[in-house]
Amino acid sequence: MNHAIIEILSVLKETHHHQRLERLSSLYEQIEDETGRFKDEYSIGCGPGCGTCCEHFNPDITALEASLVAAHLLVDGEKRHLIDRLYTEGVDGGPCPLYDKGSPYHCTVYAVRPLICRLFGAASSADKNGRAIFRRCKYNREETMPLSLTFDRPVPLMQHYSYALRSLDEGRVDILSVQVRQLVEELQFLISLIEGSAFNDDDSPLAS
Repeated sequence: MNHAIIEILSVLKETHHHQRLERLSSLYEQIEDETGRFKDEYSIGCGPGCGTCCEHFNPDITALEASLVAAHLLVDGEKRHLIDRLYTEGVDGGPCPLYDKGSPYHCTVYAVRPLICRLFGAASSADKNGRAIFRRCKYNREETMPLSLTFDRPVPLMQHYSYALRSLDEGRVDILSVQVRQLVEELQFLISLIEGSAFNDDDSPLAS
């Protein structure tokens, strides 16, 4: 479990969000372990500094995934400025608003990135016959991954991880900018209360 998620779980430990985010974190850990070994075994990797996929889509994510990203933006003071992007970039689609082309790492929320961002170019998918296949990302001009692979044994499969995620959250799926924006609005008051930074002046509706 990375530091960012540990910090989020610590802040939310007395809330109903804690258990659900802990389960999501466990799924992410499993994915990182399994896809990491898969990529090593089959020499799969993105080109150096590539983030082209993020420039072309605003991923669909669940509310649970969005709550982890939103909590990260709210808990990490160095990330809070990114919240403004959710209202100005990728509002109705387009590139991911949390993508930073000028950064060598590109993803500004890499530690808490959603499922599809963890799996794209890192796991197999099922063909129409249910067989696991891997195809090179169309943006991989450096050819740092195989063109095509077919498997007759169990390997990390996107659909399996998607089912696992949906078992944790069966709610509505929407684009990242919409989902995270809504969850920021839901969580910011709660987190500010937990951190003791809310309603500290006489204008507070709780002041008396």
